[in-house]
Amino acid sequence: METREFFTFQKLLHEVHQKAFGEPLSPLTYSKAQALSWLIEETTGYVLSYKTLANYAKAALGNGRMQVNPHVSTLAILVRYLTNQAPPNDWMAWCGYCQQAHRQWEE
Repeated sequence: METREFFTFQKLLHEVHQKAFGEPLSPLTYSKAQALSWLIEETTGYVLSYKTLANYAKAALGNGRMQVNPHVSTLAILVRYLTNQAPPNDWMAWCGYCQQAHRQWEE
């Protein structure tokens, strides 16, 4: 991942964790990863593996930009969970979130 994309990825993971648990991002234990997976499925109708979520949290907390390369559809599921919106396609969901994050980056 490029630096700017990784910043956006980190921001997304931090916001998803904050929404789900009401606390800053921390490593996901098995039970928290399972709970987050369930919350995402209940909200969006899409399933994300608890292992994937735990790996993403680990990468977001460190400098894991070379260790992760999430697919746009996975990122879109996280955006849908965060925003409670269902954009027409995955690319639009992710791009909309990126534009918002990049505006904050430039401020």
